[in-house]
Amino acid sequence: MKNHFTVLLIIGVLNACSTPSSRTDQVEGIDIFIDTVLIDTGEDFINLKSGIYFSGLSNDGKHLFNSGGTSPYLERINLETLKFEEKMDFDVDGPNAFGDYVYGVSSDVNNNLILTSHFSTSIFNIEKQKLKEYLLIGRNFKGDELVKREQFTSKIIPTSDYNIIFGLVENHDTGEIFFAILNEETDVLRKVKLNEFEKAIDFTVRYQQGRGASVSPQNSEIVRLGNKLVITNPVFSNIAVYDLVEENLKYYACLPTLTASEKSGTYTREVNSREEFNIRKIEIGKEVTFLPLMRDSTNNQYVRMSIIGQPKMNDNGLPEMNDHKVFVSILNDSFEVTKEAEVADGIGKLFSTPIPQKPFMKDGKVWLYLNVNDELAFVRLDLDA
Repeated sequence: MKNHFTVLLIIGVLNACSTPSSRTDQVEGIDIFIDTVLIDTGEDFINLKSGIYFSGLSNDGKHLFNSGGTSPYLERINLETLKFEEKMDFDVDGPNAFGDYVYGVSSDVNNNLILTSHFSTSIFNIEKQKLKEYLLIGRNFKGDELVKREQFTSKIIPTSDYNIIFGLVENHDTGEIFFAILNEETDVLRKVKLNEFEKAIDFTVRYQQGRGASVSPQNSEIVRLGNKLVITNPVFSNIAVYDLVEENLKYYACLPTLTASEKSGTYTREVNSREEFNIRKIEIGKEVTFLPLMRDSTNNQYVRMSIIGQPKMNDNGLPEMNDHKVFVSILNDSFEVTKEAEVADGIGKLFSTPIPQKPFMKDGKVWLYLNVNDELAFVRLDLDA
């Protein structure tokens, strides 16, 4: 018998005020209230092998859908009742097939599911019927072509009629990142190079092992926040924003006051051992890492988290990443940082596990994944901003 109740554990209340900054006199502190909630699974269980890294929110923010990865199912969790609702089994073959490995789950403006697999992206309704499938690999486009070693990365974002899709294209030789617009009806592709996004490749680590390789990338991401598509990279604070109404692309610095605005070290990208691979990742992680922007529709503002690794030496004399400093920034509609704070001790441990965190916003709170004895829980940061 699993838990038939919701645990509400008050972890603490803190007043985290930013120190004065010579860069911006307008930046204020933030009061952050922290609690923890446990998801009621009843007689069922949630597969937490990958945490919630392969999950996505419904467009209305009511549900979290967690992917089964190589298995054709989604786990639907009601974030309002804090209960596991159902395991959604999809077809393996046929017109409503799930996909070979769904590593990306998101939702469109119609509240349908966008499932991203290795070779395609598909739109499903809640009844698990496939409404649309996009094949983006091995395809010849009109307009701007994909040259050698260029391909769509991350998830794509379709318009409500599914005729236009937006996404990112990466050149794996040069590290160049392009904002891409594809007309599915005409096959016309348009690519716009994103200024300076290519420097993220200098913080990618690769260890070649025979025919395979281990890679620790710095992936650019694109998210839809209202009528804007916001493109970010963990290496720097600046962002690119495409306005869906005005149909233009602009850049914003989003300068923080409590951390550096980008990584600046020099690192070897190709290493010769697993030990060196892990050490290099930790060294890069000691510099600030920026997470994607989130939209706080409750308070009509943007929210961003950033982290700085705090490794320690283990008994073998090797560094291990066992803690982080964690920061929260509030941004206005002009993407200027207006409030900022370092979060209380203890939250950094949530970012120091092998499974990366994937924060999301709901009801004015930042939700962070927590595994409690193989039960799904969330630590919530209530930003009294």
